[in-house]
Amino acid sequence: MMLLTRRAALRAATAGGIAAALPLGGAQAQEWTPPGPVRLINPFAPGGSPDILARAMAPHMQAFLGQPMVVENRPGAGAAVGTRSVARAAADGTTVLLAPISSVIAPFMMRDPGYDLAEFRPLSWLATTPFVLVVRPGRFANVQEWDRQMKANPGRMTGATGGSGTPHQLAAELYRGASGADFQLVGYRGTALALTDLRAGTVDFMFADMPAALGQIRQGGLQALAVCTPQRVPALPEVPTMSESVAPGFEANSWVMWWAPAATPEAAARRLAAAAQHGLAQPDVRTRAGEVGFILVGSDMAGAEAHMRSEVQKWSTLIRARGLVFEES
Repeated sequence: MMLLTRRAALRAATAGGIAAALPLGGAQAQEWTPPGPVRLINPFAPGGSPDILARAMAPHMQAFLGQPMVVENRPGAGAAVGTRSVARAAADGTTVLLAPISSVIAPFMMRDPGYDLAEFRPLSWLATTPFVLVVRPGRFANVQEWDRQMKANPGRMTGATGGSGTPHQLAAELYRGASGADFQLVGYRGTALALTDLRAGTVDFMFADMPAALGQIRQGGLQALAVCTPQRVPALPEVPTMSESVAPGFEANSWVMWWAPAATPEAAARRLAAAAQHGLAQPDVRTRAGEVGFILVGSDMAGAEAHMRSEVQKWSTLIRARGLVFEES
């Protein structure tokens, strides 16, 4: 099933639950082989969360499909540059998007991102990327103190984001709406630069993706105050959730999905989805994902579309309510 158009998606009710990750078999899916090398387009720079996962999975997916798999980084415009390149690619199974949440955000924050969500076919929800509230060590005793200071100092506290249209920005805006706190956001050209200034004390906090921040947390360069998942995460079991601490019901995480052009044939789509599930099932991939804080999912195509619809509903509503627009950095 293809995605609804943007307007139809906004009207769609939030889908409940994610389908269990089952092997995608069938003779038709097993018979299809890519006609050439498969390009896996990552719309962010090398070294980020999607890149870590893609490069761990690629050798296993390559073996599964019987064709070379090449990871190509095409960053720019809040993931819009890489995303629209896949929308315009041939729908023959040789071009796949490593879709981050920013690919869903862009059509609602940009006047013309160069693509519509209806131009894609979701193949698999690969993983959730937990978000964690991080600060410079010693700046705040705990998340409760941070929350009190955020509310007691309107307009004075500053938060870092990886740029306009990123999930870091939306997580901060979600907190703003839930808490009523007034603060400034500073956009950077990527998470690495934002975390550098956070460690230096230039800004006060950041809602960061865990794979980017976890190493610095473990080394003592950053202090984790809270995670943004519904439950605590295995990588940081001692860190409370935002929901249990200061903002009941708060949940803000990123994710990575596997998208193909909408006209990709059914046999190719199912085989590509099966390749993604195969890659995620490998012990070395699971170990690497756990080391950096991913929560692996590996859904089938139905689960991927259900998750997509839910995320479109949640974030488009927030973007409209806050009047957020993409700003070039």
